[in-house]
Amino acid sequence: MKPYYEHAGITIYHGDCREILPELEPVDAIITSPPYNTLDPNAKLSGMRKTRPRWQAKTGNYFDQMPEAQYQKWQRECLGLFSRAASCVWINHKTRYREGFAVHPLAFYGTDNLYAEIVWDRSGSIALNCRRFAPSFEYWFCFGRPEHWNNEVNKQLSVWRVAPSKDDHDHPCSYPPDVVVPIIRACVRDAVCDPFMGSGTTLRAAKDLGRKAIGIEIEEKYCEIAAKRLAQEVLPL
Repeated sequence: MKPYYEHAGITIYHGDCREILPELEPVDAIITSPPYNTLDPNAKLSGMRKTRPRWQAKTGNYFDQMPEAQYQKWQRECLGLFSRAASCVWINHKTRYREGFAVHPLAFYGTDNLYAEIVWDRSGSIALNCRRFAPSFEYWFCFGRPEHWNNEVNKQLSVWRVAPSKDDHDHPCSYPPDVVVPIIRACVRDAVCDPFMGSGTTLRAAKDLGRKAIGIEIEEKYCEIAAKRLAQEVLPL
């Protein structure tokens, strides 16, 4: 299995994580943000989506248009796969709405193996016309039990106010490094894996912290973007 990119402990694979991850060695943690399944191809765009043609162009054929039942089944299967590859799995997700009612991520991930949760306060919202208090936060859930934990990060508490990434690297759903740096510091001593790598934020943070990292991405254009980011010099954190 040939990597798309490999240098200084950072490796990128282009393909489906369900096929690639079982072939890899276990890592300390998986830290990832899967597609949220919010891009309904039959829905009429409204609000900020309607007025942001650049955002529409970036989504392209983004793997985010599955029937909801199929999506939930797929995500449960992914969590099972990830749990076999690492002692703890961190997943970024949010409450979504279907036919006017909330679908909480734990409704399909379950809580049997839930170890910790973070509320990521984005301090803003793009859903200002949805007949409810505008959603302005997302979750980070940890499933499993970390083999290593750095208690020095505990004072950060469990609600993090971090502004969304200003530099989205041409990805429709990028997140800022500041939301993954504390997680890496907490439970990754050697290597981390992101099976939905996107533009490579988790890998970039791992590199800057001196950890090894593996990224898997099904869209080749994001592999290229991530490889360019990772080729840059190490940034102090």
